[in-house]
Parts: sequence; C-alpha cells; structure tokens
Amino acid sequence: MTNAPVYDAAKQRITSLVEGRDPQTPVAATPGWSVKDVVAHLAGGLRDFADRRFDGFETGEWGERQVRDRRDNSLADAFAEWDANRELAAPLFDTPLGAVLIAEVVQHEHDLRGALDAPGDRDGVAVRAALTKPLQQLDQRMRENGVPALRIALEHGDRVLGHGEPAGTLRTTSFELMRAIGGRRSVDQIKALDWGGDPDTWIAALALFGRHRPEPLCE
Repeated sequence: MTNAPVYDAAKQRITSLVEGRDPQTPVAATPGWSVKDVVAHLAGGLRDFADRRFDGFETGEWGERQVRDRRDNSLADAFAEWDANRELAAPLFDTPLGAVLIAEVVQHEHDLRGALDAPGDRDGVAVRAALTKPLQQLDQRMRENGVPALRIALEHGDRVLGHGEPAGTLRTTSFELMRAIGGRRSVDQIKALDWGGDPDTWIAALALFGRHRPEPLCE
C-alpha cells in the first residue's frame, strides 16, 4: 500500500463531506475551530510539511498558527490552497513523512464527520493506515521510558508495544485506538475500554501528543 492514494482518497472524502455544509460549523474534536478552520489547517499543514516547518508542533501552536493566518479566507480558498499544496508536497509521500500525513488527514476526516453528524469509514484501510506511524512512535516512547509492554488486540490482529512480555492487554478497534492516542478521548473514556490489567500503567504513554481530552467526546 502506497501513501499517496490513501491520502488522496481521504482528501476526496473530506471534500465531498464538507461541500454544501456550513463552513462555520464548530468541530468539537478541535475546540475553537470550525469546519473551515480544519480544512485550512490541513492545507496549511501540508505546506509546512513541504517546507519542513515544525515550530510549535509539540505545543499545538503549529496548527493554531495555520488557522489564525487563514482566518479571513473562505472555505473555497482553503480547498484551493490544499490542492496547490498537495502538488507541492507530492515527493513527501515516498518518504516516512507520508505515513504522518495519512495519520493527520484521516484523524481530521473523523473530526469533521463528528461535527457534521456523518459517521462512516471507520473500519476501512484508511484508519488502519493512519495508525502505522503513531503506533511506531508509541512503541519507541514506551521502550525509551521503560513503560511495561502492552498487547493491543485489534479486529485485524494483535500488536505488542514496548519491550518484553506484555504486562497487560487492551482490546479495542482500530478506530477507537486512533481516536484515543490522537487526543480525541478523555482519560475516563480510555479507562472504560476493555482492559486486561491496570490502565493507569499505560494512560500517560498513550497520549501521543502529551495530553488527553479533558471532557469526553462521544461519536
């Protein structure tokens, strides 16, 4: 599976989903952002990836800057920029950054689906592809920090994160795992998943961006 077709399919789904909708609809998964802002972020983020501009990535300022700089633009402007930046960023899809771009676009696709009450495409190849890079990052982080290994049982097979024999098991779907590690679930929601072992052992490690949602997000 190559990265570019997966990304482009998600981009097309977002375009179809948003077309004809109110661009100012708030997106609960990304507080303070509207539908237009999410598309602007995807467009601006793609340009930043192409330019290798990652300042503020860890704090969230990276995305906020993209949205802030485009606040006065229309949704049509955002889509036009996204198209232009997709061409500019074409070489990235043959590099490790391609998997990062897929994780980004698919996560935001489901943010928009939630905002527009249009759930779907939760069990397809795109969601599994969106987990590739995040799970690699979690595995590395757990190994570096000495977090006990965790077996994750998904609908398409098991994956062990961390070093050594698993000290616990998390049984969930690829979609729920993507949302949890991407900051779209609260601590209580994550603890309520099907755990074998004490979830407190892994809760902090599962926050890919260093934080979980303070309030539940139900989708």
